[in-house]
Amino acid sequence: MKKSIKNIAAAFFLALFTLGFVSCGYEPVFFGIMHDVEQEEATVTGNITSIARCTLQINGVGTECLILSNGGSIKYKPVTSSRHGEWTSSGIKVPFEYHHYDFFSSQGHYGQQVLNLLADKDNIYLLTASSKEDSEYGVVLADEFFLWTCPLNQLLSGSPVWKNLNTEYPSLNLLPKSRVSSSSTPLLDAFLFSTNAIEANHREVFIRVADKSKTLVEYKYYKLNGASNPVPVTPNDSNKVMIGTSEIINSAFYCDGIKFSNSFSVTTNKAETVAYLAGVSSGNYPTGDLYSYKPSDGSEPLVKALRVDSSITSLAATENSVLIGKGSYLTSYTAAGGIDRVLLDNEKRPETSLAAFTNNAKYQFTSSYILMTLLCADPDKPEDQACLYTSITFRGSGSSSSASFGDIGLWSYYPGRGNWNRE
Repeated sequence: MKKSIKNIAAAFFLALFTLGFVSCGYEPVFFGIMHDVEQEEATVTGNITSIARCTLQINGVGTECLILSNGGSIKYKPVTSSRHGEWTSSGIKVPFEYHHYDFFSSQGHYGQQVLNLLADKDNIYLLTASSKEDSEYGVVLADEFFLWTCPLNQLLSGSPVWKNLNTEYPSLNLLPKSRVSSSSTPLLDAFLFSTNAIEANHREVFIRVADKSKTLVEYKYYKLNGASNPVPVTPNDSNKVMIGTSEIINSAFYCDGIKFSNSFSVTTNKAETVAYLAGVSSGNYPTGDLYSYKPSDGSEPLVKALRVDSSITSLAATENSVLIGKGSYLTSYTAAGGIDRVLLDNEKRPETSLAAFTNNAKYQFTSSYILMTLLCADPDKPEDQACLYTSITFRGSGSSSSASFGDIGLWSYYPGRGNWNRE
């Protein structure tokens, strides 16, 4: 009898101990299980560096669309699309073969990989690279770079006219290269950025070109103008929104006119009256600081809202919040990625503290993933009623984290689905 009582008591205390252990340390596990959802079939995979707004002619009608590239294809969809699986590459022809490898050829690598895709009001721009194998170092490297452009109204025509701006205007040397001294790795000394504005008339694309032949590196900026001559641009105090001491322009946005900034991540509200910018260090690297810029505030248009626990890689604004993508490209493996959100006050300024998600975003985009892009298709709607997109990746093998190569690609949130899932 005493033995039975002892066994019952031991079981009772074990149950209490287990319950206490679970309740104190394992809430995130059970939260994750509760918010886990069945994954949709992945239809847009690979590393996606940008999602551009553009106007395409679909069946003879100018249609607002989103367009992107995963390096080996270009896909688009109407901005009003709110269902899984509607991205398509139908009708798009490019002036090159996409990169592929031929095991039976001595050359091995053929074609070009799309590194970035941007659009202005009338044109699309592709930054691409061919590849070669460096047998000495045993790595595949970029060989040559190309900057292609085509009118948007021709893109789906079946016979688009593409131009390579680097060869059309050789005197500008738009894509200068340098080499890493320890290997033959080529570095592209140019950087593309755009306003990606909600209003089509406010969409412009720029290129920053570095001249490293000088004692101090000099930068030139051009506004791309389709196949016409790029227009030199000189950012000045009247149109610059700078954070900290770095003087290098990394972005442009529309907010009471075209503005230039050293921030790498910028987005605006629907009315384009308030912009949200990520901080930048003196060494020209992203920080975890979030700022808002409201030109109508006059004496203090640029205000710091808060700081997150990692570098900000992307931003998206909804009617009532700003989504914050995080990560670092400088580390050998990803451990400081993920996503945060902050609510907006009545003046559309971010609040000074983060807010919890009401969906599965925090669980789906853990610290193991870098959020390369974020975009809200309809920023006039509250977060839970808007269509949202992000592309994620990670550095390293994933063996030391929960990261999976199958997750690399595009993800979406649709109001009708109510969760973040593969796109």
